Amino acid sequence: MPNHAMEGRVGIALQCSAESDLDVITRVLGGDGEAFDILLHRHGDRVFKIVTRRVRAEDVESVAQEVFVAAFRSLRTYGGKQPFENWLARIARRRCCDYWRCQERRVPTATVPLEVDQRAWLEQVSSGLSVEAFERECERKEAVEVMQAAMSQLDAEDRALIESIYFEDVPLREVAATFRWSLAKVKIRAYRVRNRLHRVIERMFESEAAT
Repeated sequence: MPNHAMEGRVGIALQCSAESDLDVITRVLGGDGEAFDILLHRHGDRVFKIVTRRVRAEDVESVAQEVFVAAFRSLRTYGGKQPFENWLARIARRRCCDYWRCQERRVPTATVPLEVDQRAWLEQVSSGLSVEAFERECERKEAVEVMQAAMSQLDAEDRALIESIYFEDVPLREVAATFRWSLAKVKIRAYRVRNRLHRVIERMFESEAAT
């Protein structure tokens, strides 16, 4: 007896390799709603990667689902002028911003207490390291955790802006399109947020030095 589930997965994989995104989108808009599964199969991992980096672990699944639903509903607005994966990533980033706006309305942002290892890292880098040593230190797990603690004190848009530009290397024009801002506004906002993040980390250094 044939395994229909396996046949379905093989069929999707074959279609993924044979059709362009635009071909699949044309099918979906023509009434073949099931063809959207091909796009999910092709680009779902990137959506989950974006969402996983931006929302709480327990909410990743639901937010990713919101991204897919939003993409399906607004598929007619995709003009084909940019890769579909970039268009989809833009929707994912916006949904993550919406998620944190909702969370911030429910619960005020609180300062995240540092763990022992994170405090030790702060003490070490604040004691005066060379530029090369500091760059090596910033690759450590504790450094990433300290940065995450500092980022948690930014609002949703500022956090997404910093992540997109400095962590994911998203081109500035793409960031501008995501936030529906001018390129000049993105540059100015990024400069201000970077300075704000620097001040947050400085306060963390000062707080740890005083304890």
